[in-house]
Amino acid sequence: AVLPVLGLVLAGCGGQGEATVQDDSVVQERTATVRTEVVEAEQVSDMAVFSADLLPLRRATLAAEVAGNVEELRVELGQRVRKGQILVRIDTRALRQQVAEAEALFTQAQDRFERAEKLFAKRSITKQQQIDAVASRDVAEARLASARLLLEKSEVKAPWTGHVAAKHVEVGDYAGPGQPLIELVAMDKIKVNAPASAADVPYLRVGVPVVVKVDVFPGEEFEGEVVRLGAELDPGTRTLDVEAEIDNADLRRRPGLFGRMELQRRELTEALLVPLNAVVDFENRKVVYVVKDERAERREVQLGPVVGARVVVEEGVARGERLVVAGQQ
Repeated sequence: AVLPVLGLVLAGCGGQGEATVQDDSVVQERTATVRTEVVEAEQVSDMAVFSADLLPLRRATLAAEVAGNVEELRVELGQRVRKGQILVRIDTRALRQQVAEAEALFTQAQDRFERAEKLFAKRSITKQQQIDAVASRDVAEARLASARLLLEKSEVKAPWTGHVAAKHVEVGDYAGPGQPLIELVAMDKIKVNAPASAADVPYLRVGVPVVVKVDVFPGEEFEGEVVRLGAELDPGTRTLDVEAEIDNADLRRRPGLFGRMELQRRELTEALLVPLNAVVDFENRKVVYVVKDERAERREVQLGPVVGARVVVEEGVARGERLVVAGQQ
């Protein structure tokens, strides 16, 4: 629609540079200088950008399974540990004595069982006596297995290769069953967690490549891919959890850092991009001013994704039209 009351007449147009617009009113005329650009079609990537947290690939809190004093603590904060490595020993001396006692009782029960088998074969003892010998042997064997299991649980081992994130005990402390001892994290890969809006859900799937940018590493980009998607949207924020993984063999990225996850929604082959400052708010609508027939027309537009300092116009302007990008006031 042509601007009401004021007729903006193009007094002089210099290509894509500056144009002088004349303001005709009933009382007087006034000219204003504006800057214009020609709308061109381009191929651009529509990117989604999410705020993201860097997390360890895995985290485990290793707790005591038996009660006793901490006899030995073999790790320090930040130390790398291997799968199966002993990290903490708890009261192993008393438990080793229990194992030794259970082994002796089992040996005794095994000897009685073997003698009973020979005597029963010769009909020298009753069936009940033979059954009692078998039961005694089985009970002794079970007690030995139980003592060995307690001894094994007194040695806290690393379930997988990782790094010590925290220590909660020192040598000499008393540890009760279930008490946290060591926190272990796996950092050879970093998990990147981000909330995606409901509008982005149609473009999300496992395997989509992502680029992660971390605030403390300006100018660097870390490539990865989406490995997991949440089962449902959070009812409070209407967002879906997106998890990606990036390589961290050099351990430069640390869990707890903040960054951004970028992934491509779609590829736009004939996108009409205009500067963001060319779009004006007018009566709860988004409008631009197009120079046509030496007049400035106000056009309502439908906007698409933002690409840098420009925005895609989906409806309202056509390729080749001249757009006012400065001086709209």
